[in-house]
Parts: sequence; C-alpha cells; structure tokens
Amino acid sequence: MNAGASLGMRLRVWQRCTVPIVLSSVTHIAAFLVGEATSAESMPSDDPVAVFADVTREAGIRFHHQSGASSEKYLVETMGSGCAFVDFDGDGLLDLFFVNGGPTPRHSPVKRPENALFRSKGDGKFSDVTARTGVGANRGYGMGVAVGDFDNDGFHDLYIPGFKGSTMYRNDGKGHFVDVTRESGTGNDGKWATSAAWLDYDNDGFLDLVVASYVEYDYAANIYCGKREAGYRMYCHPQHYPGSYPTLFHNQGDGTFLEVTRQAGLDTYRGKGLGVVAADFDNDNRVDIFFANDSVRNLLFRNLGNGSFQDITFSSGTGYSEDGVAEAGMGVDASDFDNDGLLDIFLTHLDFELNRLYRNEGNMTFSDATLTSALGRTAILNSGFGTRFLDYDNDGWRDLLVVNGHVLDNVSVYRKNVMYAESRMLYRNRLGRFENVSQSTGSAFLRPRVGRGLALGDYDNDGDLDVAVSNNNQAAELFRNDVGNNKEWLGIRLIGVSSNRDAIGARVTVITEGGALFDQVKGGGSYLSASDLRLYFGLSNFGRVMRVVVEWPAGLRESVLEVEANRILTIKEGSGLIDEGFPKVQ
Repeated sequence: MNAGASLGMRLRVWQRCTVPIVLSSVTHIAAFLVGEATSAESMPSDDPVAVFADVTREAGIRFHHQSGASSEKYLVETMGSGCAFVDFDGDGLLDLFFVNGGPTPRHSPVKRPENALFRSKGDGKFSDVTARTGVGANRGYGMGVAVGDFDNDGFHDLYIPGFKGSTMYRNDGKGHFVDVTRESGTGNDGKWATSAAWLDYDNDGFLDLVVASYVEYDYAANIYCGKREAGYRMYCHPQHYPGSYPTLFHNQGDGTFLEVTRQAGLDTYRGKGLGVVAADFDNDNRVDIFFANDSVRNLLFRNLGNGSFQDITFSSGTGYSEDGVAEAGMGVDASDFDNDGLLDIFLTHLDFELNRLYRNEGNMTFSDATLTSALGRTAILNSGFGTRFLDYDNDGWRDLLVVNGHVLDNVSVYRKNVMYAESRMLYRNRLGRFENVSQSTGSAFLRPRVGRGLALGDYDNDGDLDVAVSNNNQAAELFRNDVGNNKEWLGIRLIGVSSNRDAIGARVTVITEGGALFDQVKGGGSYLSASDLRLYFGLSNFGRVMRVVVEWPAGLRESVLEVEANRILTIKEGSGLIDEGFPKVQ
C-alpha cells in the first residue's frame, strides 16, 4: 500500500473505531484538505437565482424519520432511510413515499414508526394518504424502497427492504396497497436488506428483484466501539461484522417469486452492500448489476443472457479506488456523463475518501475518472450517501447531486473539522468536467443535515427534476428546481408490452441538430431510494430533435420523428407515440 493510501487508512477514525488516533501530521493534512475543499465550494456560478427552493412546508410534507438512536449505538440506527417518487394512482402526477425505521431493544414507542405516503393534489400540495392506502407498516426495521410494476397491471408496487425482514406491497389499482410479502416469497427474512432494484434480467417481460445486503448483524451481538469515556462511544465500523450475499428473486409471472441467488451466480462474494443499480453497461440488451459495498470491494455482475451472471469486478476496474483500496461505497448511480453512449458509474464514500467516477471505456472496462473529471477532493470532509446524475439546468450534460451526512453522531469529538450534519453538493458538468456550484443551490438547500436517501422526479411536470431528501432522525425535505425549465427539454415515458411494462433496460437515443443524447431506464440507483422512471433530456445546447430511437428489452427498435420540445412524450412499445396526460402543476 502506498503512503497516501496508508494515511487515508489512518484518517478513517470510524474504521479503527476501538482506538481513536490523534496525530499532529494528521491535523496538518486535514487543515490542508479543508482549505482545498473550501476553495472549491466558493467557485462562482453564472446561475442568476438559487437552483432549488425549499417547498417542504408549503407542499404539506410532514415526515420525521425515527432512527431509534440510543446509547447502545446499534448500527442500524445510523444507516437509514430512503424515499421515492411514485405515481401510485396513475393520474400523471408524482406522489412521495418515505421509509421509516422501527423498534429496537432500546426503542419501543407506543406507536410503531410508520412510513408515509403523500399524494399530489395537482396544485403543488400533497395530502397524507398513508392510513387509507395501507403502506404504513414494515415487517422489519425499514431501510429502503424500490418502485416497480411487478405484475404489469399499470400500477406501481412497492418493495421495502429492511433489517431482519422486508415488505412487498402490491398496488391494487384502487388507491390501496396489499401486503403480499408472504405469498410472493420476497420476505428476505433474517437479512439486513438495504437498497433494491427492479430489473428484467431474463427479458421474459416480468420484473425481477435484486436486493443488496449489508452485514450479518444482530442486536444481541452489538459490541462497544470508541473510547470508554462519556460521549465517546461510537457506531462500529462494518469491519467488525461478516458480509452478506445479495438476494435475487425471479418473477414467476403469477405473483410469486423464486429466490435464485445461487443459480444466477450472485453468491460469489460476501459484500457489504448499500447501493445497487441495474443497467445495461455494454449495450448488449441485457441488464447488468453493480453493487456499492462498504469497506470491501464493489461488485459488477455481467448478465450472460442464460439466466446467470459473471463477476467481472476485477477485469472491469470498478472494485477499488485507482490506488487499489476498497472504500466505503454507499450511494451509486449510472449515467452517460460524457455523452458517448455508454453508462458510467459514480459512487459516494466516507470522509477522507474520494467519491469515485468510473468512466465506461467499452467492453465492460472502466477507468477511474475521479481526478480527470475535476471531482477530486472537492468533498474530502463529507460522507456521501444518496446521489443521482441529473441535467439540472437542461444544457444537455448530466450533472451530479450528492446528499451528505456522517455516520457518527459524535464525530466532531474525534475530528474537529468533520461534522455530523453536512451540506449537500451540486456539480455542474461542463463538457465532461465537473464544477462545484453548490453555493448556487440556495441557502435552504445548503442547510446541514444528516442526509441519507435522495430521489429525483419532476413532481410539477414542468420539465426539470425536483429533489426529495430523507434525513436520518430528522425531517424529510422537498426541493423544487427553479432554473431547469428556463431552457428547452424533453421528457420521455416508456410503456413496455412484450418488454416489462416499466421498460427497465430500455435504451433511448435522442438525435438532435447538435448531436446525440443517450440514457436508459434503470433499476435502483442512489441510496435506499427510487426516482421517477421517466427520462429527461436537456436540449438548450443541442437544438431541434430530429428523431427519438427506443431499443426495447424484448428486441424491438422503433423511432419517433420530428419531436417537439418542452413536452413529456409517452411511447408505447410497438405503437409509437400515444396520448397520455401529464398535468402541469401551477
């Protein structure tokens, strides 16, 4: 291991949680890095107004995550939770879902913590419909949420991964959800499930489900980490617990799922999975799977097309940092940041590590573009969780959003320059290089929070992506994008017929006068959260749209010609454009 990697290991107090380290050289290096991060954050932006407006209160979003934080420092307390944009009633308006925790041996409230579902009223406001829709309860301690139409009935269902038990809710299409965990066979009992992703890995037209697993942990086996002094006990690093295999559930097409993890070859390595994204990284019409693992190597599984996957992490170059170190992989997303038609991978990590950008070189190989893209040490003092690519300003280049928050609620007693609650970060993509424009996001968006889940969705149907954030043991937030729709854009919703109805795995190319833009409908992404499945393309620097090409998972390739900008299209497999209402919220 080189000197830089060794220093990074010493700086990670959480990793060596039983013996805190105080070194004058560490303090000196930390001060240098603080200066670097501060100068990056103060870079000017040409945006005339704040990017994101906090509309939480006026929208009627009232949700406070309950972690059950206690003096015992149960690891599960600090890891949740997620959120989702979902149009559960099919009215063309995105609703909001937030995942709550659960009881622990030291937290048994009279009223068990409940999830929350807020229905869009169409006027920018939401109403709490949790009770009448039946989605409040979890079988385990809730962690994440995955949104997908597993029975192809046109209504999105919810899967809630959790600690010691997960929950499957089937949407009955009448404004209510039914707990079908037992009959569907998706309970994942005994595991600490975190993020999940829907995907049709065998292209049979039905969505399958892959679930990331963190560590083998039990309340009874909780151990003491940190200095044995008042105020110094800390949450233990995952190195103290064995890793766990992910779980793959195959959709049988009759409402039931069969667990096929071993048959599919996903049991090659005990990871410590926190983030997962399902996407076609080599454009072979088969969806692959990437797992972000905490403190051990990541996992990239290539879909072989015969019902099984191959672990190609080592040959792909996505397992470790550029200097060969396994980092604290938490959030993950995949998108085409350099507009070359291939999906790249971005991961968030713990403080004193670099958030990593892996550039897709083709043939399932990736290069570490963290430094060449100018991301570098811009977030060296932050711990990133939820993350998504988005073209927030609709200029045709995918930007990056990161939600931050440390895992140790008392981290400042060990490192004065690191805080528990942290600001979010926004990076603007300028032709493949990223500029930190966080200061342009607005004072409300920059308020320090213990950020975890992040979901994106155009809840007001105005052509730019808005932001939902779930904070650990704090109130949830909703931010409206106020700059993107000043430029031209195109939204695309796909409806599969022979393919799965959500069209997960479909590839879309938007051909303009100024070049081509690419995207896919992906499963999973971010951290514990689910985003709007519609695809959004910024057009301001690319001109008129001459053709939209869709490559469906089932094999059909079809085109729509001469598309008008500033609208949301619906393309149905085999039928082309269809009329579907997406009311604009005033």
